[in-house]
Amino acid sequence: MNMRQLHRYQLICDTQYTPYYYCIDKSTFEQDFMIQMEDRIVPIEVKAEGNVYSQSLKAYCEKYHPKKAVRFSTLKYVDQGWMVNIPLYAISTL
Repeated sequence: MNMRQLHRYQLICDTQYTPYYYCIDKSTFEQDFMIQMEDRIVPIEVKAEGNVYSQSLKAYCEKYHPKKAVRFSTLKYVDQGWMVNIPLYAISTL
């Protein structure tokens, strides 16, 4: 785990949820984190740079159809229907 991943992990760990990493063998798609909220699995993507396109998150959602998906980024709060974007500064509100 590099320093950037460690920092993201520590931010998520400050919430009530236990973060898990998800990746398919021989795949370029991975999720930064997966958490369990009640009886649901919620995929989480963290984007700390200008490019907030979440190809892995979108592919995961198209395949598994979770009820909720979350992206943390430098953008403001936006509910896009299939995904909610939450600003990085509000990560503890998850």
